[in-house]
Parts: sequence; C-alpha cells; structure tokens
Amino acid sequence: MPVRNVSLPIRAPGRFGLFILGFAALVSLLPVSTSHAQDAFRPAAVVNDEVISVLDLAMRVRLAIVGAGVRDSQEVRRRLTPQVLNGLIDERLQLQEAERLDISVTDDQVASALQQISKQNNMTEGQFLAMLRNRGIIPTTLIDQIRAQIAWQTVIQRRLRPTIAISNEEIQEVVSRLEARQGSVQRRISEIFVAVESAAKEDEALANANRLLEQLRAGANFSGLARQFSQSRTARLGGDLGWVQDGELAEELNTALFQMGPGDISAPIRTPAGFHILLLRDMRKNEGNVVDRTRIEQNLTDQRVNQLAQRSMQELRRTANVDVRI
Repeated sequence: MPVRNVSLPIRAPGRFGLFILGFAALVSLLPVSTSHAQDAFRPAAVVNDEVISVLDLAMRVRLAIVGAGVRDSQEVRRRLTPQVLNGLIDERLQLQEAERLDISVTDDQVASALQQISKQNNMTEGQFLAMLRNRGIIPTTLIDQIRAQIAWQTVIQRRLRPTIAISNEEIQEVVSRLEARQGSVQRRISEIFVAVESAAKEDEALANANRLLEQLRAGANFSGLARQFSQSRTARLGGDLGWVQDGELAEELNTALFQMGPGDISAPIRTPAGFHILLLRDMRKNEGNVVDRTRIEQNLTDQRVNQLAQRSMQELRRTANVDVRI
C-alpha cells in the first residue's frame, strides 16, 4: 500500500533536538562507528563556498524514501543518493540566485505551503511529529526544500515569465486541434519530468528517469517521487496536471497517452526539454466542452517558462563552483 506524502509543521526542534534527530538518522542511514558519527557535518558537497553536509544529504535521502513510500534499504539509498545530491546542489544555486536578486521567502509563505500539504495528507501536526520522530527526519529538511522551491518560483515569475508572449496564431493552432477532437476523451494525468541539460548529459538524464521508473514499478508513491525529483512546475503538486484534453499536450506525450489505460505508468518519453514519466489516473468522455483559450495560453506560457527555467539552471550550474566530496 503506498505511503501518503507527508507534511511538516513550521515549528522545528531546537538545536539540541536537531542534533539528536540528525544523529539518530545517521545511525540508520550510514555505516556508523564513533569515527563515522563524527562525519555527520563533513561536507558532501560545496556550492560556491556553501556547504551541503553529510547530514543534509542523509536527511533528504530519508525524506525521499518516506515520501515515495518505498522500502528502506541500502540499495534504494545507493540509487537515490546521486539524484538527491543533485537536487540539493540545484536548491543551493536557486537560493543563491534569489538572494542575489534580493528575493526572500517569508515565514508566512512557507507556513501556507506546509498547511496545504498537511491538508492534502489529512494529518494533524501531532500525528506528523510522531511519525517524524519515528523516522528520524529533521523537520527543517522539508521546510528548507519548500523555501528553495518558493524562492525559485519567485525568480521565475519575476524574471522569466514577463519575457514571454504567446501569439494568437499559437493559441489558434491548439484551439483548432482541440476542436477537431471534441467528443473524444479527457485524461487526468500526473507527471515526473527530468530535464536534459545538454546533449552530452542525455544518457545521464535517461538513466535518472529509468531509476525513478524502477522505484514506481516497485510500488513507490508517484506523487511522493514527483515532489522530490520532478523538475517541472507541477512538482509541488505531486506532479498533478489535472484533466487534459486530447491534443493539449506535446504530440510525443499525446501519442503515449493514447496507448495507456487508467493506472498505467509510461516509460520515459523524450520531448525537446527532457524525459517525462506519465501516470494516467482516470479518463472521461469529452462532452464537447467549450475550448478555453485562457487555459491554452496559460499552458503554452508554462511550457515556455519551463524551457527558460531549465536554461537558467544550466547557466547557474555552468558558472558555479561545485565541489562534490563523496
């Protein structure tokens, strides 16, 4: 049975509490002896002189395992660790870029995001804290992740989205395609997106996508993996794209969806931006609903924003000084 995604309260343990929780987690995540325990705060990577500690990495690996609902094992940790570390490095770069642009994230923004996640999981704060202590996860692990997500989304909204203009011709092209398919079906879809940074890194991106697919086939929670690893704007929603009409997505994705039934998960699908893993949650007949031009414009804008955001991340990585030490 899939484990529900978890939410985190804003209140985190004090410094002593954080150390105890972190030490306990390291005992379970790493081959610990006295000397190993002293490595808790050793750098796993350094990003422009900012340290990601072994403890940071251990906590995020555990969060990914719990969120995805997969069985904890040395093999699962081994497979997830490279992707988790890459995600942490990206988050540090995103936070540093937000700071450079004088963009900050308020506690109220974080609180709102956490409350939304909590409601989605039907969990009270007390229930969550009990689970958290049992799993040995530091509460600030997810809080820091959400803070980075909000900061980067703010950068995108302020710096990238205003540069995009969708033409009437582009909108009409989609409208015509959708009108020709009225009376077909709508699909409720979720996605996990793995970006291809460059041609030289395509094999690496495909390998990452295939590792996620392996976890899904082994019973991992799709929404949990999407929250932790998807590089799309839908990651914070657990990958949920909502109801999508035939022809609304890229043709490569539409072609794959035509061959799927409810509950099916696709193999990685290559599009110009990267690899998509799709979950078809449900289907219903399209009863000839009026085509929503505003939604079409929004979808086209989001696709363009995702492409620009990936290019921005490529540039941040290219100019960064990243030293991986594990």
